[in-house]
Amino acid sequence: MKKRTKWILLSILILLLVIFGLHRFYIFIQQDLWQGEKAAMERAKAEAGIVEVDKVWKSVWDEVCWVVEGKNEAGEDSVVWLLKDKEPTVKLLSEGVSESQIRDIIHNNFLQIDIVRLVPGIYEGEEVWQLFYKENAHHYYRFFKFSDGTPLTEVFTLPNR
Repeated sequence: MKKRTKWILLSILILLLVIFGLHRFYIFIQQDLWQGEKAAMERAKAEAGIVEVDKVWKSVWDEVCWVVEGKNEAGEDSVVWLLKDKEPTVKLLSEGVSESQIRDIIHNNFLQIDIVRLVPGIYEGEEVWQLFYKENAHHYYRFFKFSDGTPLTEVFTLPNR
């Protein structure tokens, strides 16, 4: 075999090993999140009567909160907030503001912001939408009530570097 062919085969082998290693690293990093999502879905089905799951979010503020959106046994869209060692809070989506509705509220009231992340969560014991956004080179957290979409008064600014 020629020297050039050996180098090409060796390069391909090294590239495949690097790709395999990156793939395994990605799986290792994401495994906890995937297990948490699965546990949240199972808990929502067992304790809150969800029969079909549409979305799962993880929200972290004072404590970790998993939020599951799906359909209940009656076929109604429901949202379930799951906190560790507490009973789940279940609300019909029609009792609150959906993700698309809260995005419209945000875009209508806050014109100059770029939404980085929007997830449902719990803030001071109340079901909320947690908004992480960028405005004028600063990052902020703001909360909106799930029930009607009104913004809470507190705004949290992250320091610039």
